[in-house]
Amino acid sequence: MLDMMPRIDSPDLIVGIESMDDAGVFRLSDDYALVQTVDFFAPAVNDPLVSGRIAAANCMSDIWAMGGRPITAMNLLAFPAAKLPVEAVSLLLTGAGEKLVEAGTVLVGGHSADQKDILFGMSVTGLIHPSRARRNSTARAGDLIVLTKPVGSGILCTALKDRLVDDGFLAEAASHMERLNMYASGVLSGFDVSAMTDVTGFGVAGHAIAMARSSGTTLEIDTSMVPLMAGALELASRYLPGGTGRNFEYCSSSVETAPGMDERMIALMMDSQTSGGLMACVRQEQAADAVAALQDAGDMRASVIGRVLAPGEGKPVRLL
Repeated sequence: MLDMMPRIDSPDLIVGIESMDDAGVFRLSDDYALVQTVDFFAPAVNDPLVSGRIAAANCMSDIWAMGGRPITAMNLLAFPAAKLPVEAVSLLLTGAGEKLVEAGTVLVGGHSADQKDILFGMSVTGLIHPSRARRNSTARAGDLIVLTKPVGSGILCTALKDRLVDDGFLAEAASHMERLNMYASGVLSGFDVSAMTDVTGFGVAGHAIAMARSSGTTLEIDTSMVPLMAGALELASRYLPGGTGRNFEYCSSSVETAPGMDERMIALMMDSQTSGGLMACVRQEQAADAVAALQDAGDMRASVIGRVLAPGEGKPVRLL
């Protein structure tokens, strides 16, 4: 679909649609650039307050993935006005507002529409120095890959629809999805990071493909090191979100898997995430310190999950 988009060149466009980056970056001056992103989706969980928090965390994440700071947001809400209680809408917006306050982001407006399905998200604008934007296209061979949050939210949220998720598992998953990537981005700003993205709809494997292709490298991921949400592995063989199924199609020609690899782990690497963690390529000598600093700051499941290799024969992403 990107090939269908009009291309309007500008000397001030720093990051556009060419590399599947997390947000657009447009230079305003020598010292400031705008970072812009938009996202909306169906509620992740049944509790509207928690869903609002998760949505806001997810929508602001792209700004932090680029190394920026979100400054304003606009709500995007579609819902069946005649059927959905106003109290539910109020809780959804309240949850989102809590996360905006936590991030120091100002709500400046929004738009709503009456339709049968509930969709909620935000358009978010941030600021960054023009020379400091993090890209997914600059991964450096020799770096180690750090992931800041566990994986499995897509599978868990799909199982929730059949009420087969333990309340404890769901509460843990929600706590990870609610957590702002602001904290991890701040920690990683103190380390030598060559490339960064957030893990959302395309899953670990899909975002790794985008990073490998755009940077001309190979990404090797040790799946035994990837942190998983409680219950995700057990449910992986039974529940695949629609987005994860599409990810299998997208990844099939670009991901090499080790012989005999657990099919559930392959599914989890392609699991479509909501408000997932940051995936950063960190200089090898600094990776252990970066993980320790992330854990000290509250991202307790942060882990090194792989390495960046020079391009070679075969597919751009290897799952071990």
